[in-house]
Amino acid sequence: MITSFLVLEIAMFATFLWAKKLKLGKLDWLAAVGLTILNGIFVYWWMPVPTLSQLVMPVALETTLISIWTLLIGSATVVIEKVTTKKNNRSTLNISLWPFIIPLIAISISVVAGVSKSLTVRPMYHSVQATKQKEAPLTKDDQPIALSAQAAQNMMKKAFSQVPDSSMYELGDLSAQYIKGKPYYVAPVEFNGFVSWFMNRELPGYFVVSATDINDTAHFVKEKMAYSETSWFSHSIARKIYMANPRYQQVGEPILEVGNNGQTYWVQTLLSVRWAGQVMFDNIHVAITNANTGKTQVYKTKNLPKWVDVGVSPEAATLMNRTYGNPYAFNFRHKNQIKPTENGSESGVTPMFNVNGSLAYFDDFTTVRSNADSDKGYSLIDTRTGQLRFYTGKNVGIMDSEGAMKVAKQLHPQNKWHGSNPVIMNIDGTPTWVVSMMDNNERFREYAYIKGADQNVIGEGANASDALASYRNALAGSAQSAAASDQKVKIKKINGKIGRVNTNATLNNKQVVVFKLVDDDTLYTLDPSQKQDALLLQVNDQVELKVKAISGASVANVVSLTNKSLK
Repeated sequence: MITSFLVLEIAMFATFLWAKKLKLGKLDWLAAVGLTILNGIFVYWWMPVPTLSQLVMPVALETTLISIWTLLIGSATVVIEKVTTKKNNRSTLNISLWPFIIPLIAISISVVAGVSKSLTVRPMYHSVQATKQKEAPLTKDDQPIALSAQAAQNMMKKAFSQVPDSSMYELGDLSAQYIKGKPYYVAPVEFNGFVSWFMNRELPGYFVVSATDINDTAHFVKEKMAYSETSWFSHSIARKIYMANPRYQQVGEPILEVGNNGQTYWVQTLLSVRWAGQVMFDNIHVAITNANTGKTQVYKTKNLPKWVDVGVSPEAATLMNRTYGNPYAFNFRHKNQIKPTENGSESGVTPMFNVNGSLAYFDDFTTVRSNADSDKGYSLIDTRTGQLRFYTGKNVGIMDSEGAMKVAKQLHPQNKWHGSNPVIMNIDGTPTWVVSMMDNNERFREYAYIKGADQNVIGEGANASDALASYRNALAGSAQSAAASDQKVKIKKINGKIGRVNTNATLNNKQVVVFKLVDDDTLYTLDPSQKQDALLLQVNDQVELKVKAISGASVANVVSLTNKSLK
């Protein structure tokens, strides 16, 4: 902060002294004092990162004003001299155009910085901590978010009467996080203006609602918070964080997190900025501020306290995806260029609650400047470390999230339901879009499982387990149809142990047995009328199978079954 102020002050006095030939009059000193006050206000209010890209335009504007000021004062002096002496002296002794060189240089530097920022995107691309993998890690055990951000927000607004003096406040930004090991949406109550802050000075608390339990309701938690995003002056959380570490750029809105002890904290992502304004992702810092006391500490991501779930903001994750997808400044062939679809629920990405208790941001990528709904892979960004993992392999060639949302919209046109929170899951080895279906009031209605490579294979259900069972039946039906027409179907012998089994599944209104073997992603289906012993299958049974298998298919039909564990 002091560095930014000193840069503006040095530029101001250098221009003044040059323009006035080291002789400043009373008016000049008054102008200098006024500009000093403006410099202080600018640095305090706009909080520029002390880089050339953020300071060069204020310097250019300030030195231009000074040059115009001295030009006007010099011209006035000439006019006064002419009137008082009654001479036609056209002397320009007090008028100098040379000081205009300083703002011209500053503007030139600004243009160069803008061009450099546009051309030098490779350093930004290489700063992304990225790895590329083929196999998708998402399985049916990973939990998609049932509620969209809009649904959770609507529930909180309807419960806003729980807030004391609710007319003085408004609902803040949502964030996904774990509270005592369970996934929740959290949103602070914010001031609705300066008067609200001046009269209250403290926020009354925050709202929470389950991110996965559709039967949960939003409830208000009382917790005094003296520092917030909408507080003013020294209690502004952005200003508090800036004063703790002004060398880094704050990216995204501060996130309210609830600690293990119930205390609330503001968590803000900080990224380093190069001289021309390029944001870098290889040195991510995180500022954590106690919402009540204002105590602020800055951590590297590797040193974050364990209770922090979201050290990387959704906005930073979206910026990271855009940078990773476009590594070249100008590439007219668009070679190796892809773009994130940004169909997620939080600033273009969707939070994923993983079975290991971690959070990741999901977004899929499609082709640049193309109307094709073709998926080019997807990314998962760890919310604590900023590590980006890009997955291709089986996912390439399937529909993207835009295509999945279009398919979902056509499922119930009479109800006008629409899709939300699209994520890819690896269901029995098949890349599958899981879409949360919402009504016009943003209330969750059902899950829709859509096969990525075939929009006609769909499973629906009011909860994840019902939708999964329906989808597996649809997968089995598609495999049976393919087997009947495929001349290259082969009979295989397989031995293994039952990992999961459903003896009461239905397919085309007919009962079927569906099971998986341990360490085998294939889904096996069997007509129990042909082998009634199949109805007695249990987990861990050792079986010997003969199956009809199609190359590349994730579902196979059982021709014969021998249960070695059945006695």
